[in-house]
Amino acid sequence: MSYEDTKCPCGGKKRKNTMLCSGCESAFADRREMATYLNKSFSLDARRDAAVILIELARTRRANGHR
Repeated sequence: MSYEDTKCPCGGKKRKNTMLCSGCESAFADRREMATYLNKSFSLDARRDAAVILIELARTRRANGHR
């Protein structure tokens, strides 16, 4: 997975220069980690930690057959 490519960690297709596909963004929209990741007033470390959790959740979606 790369920020520049079009493959989401769940296996779905995402837009370039994004981290997750629209399915994952919708699935995680209500999560605290998504709010932290999107909020630029949080520290870079806090946003990075939230991104790592979101990527792992997206991989879990793939394992459960969601895309």
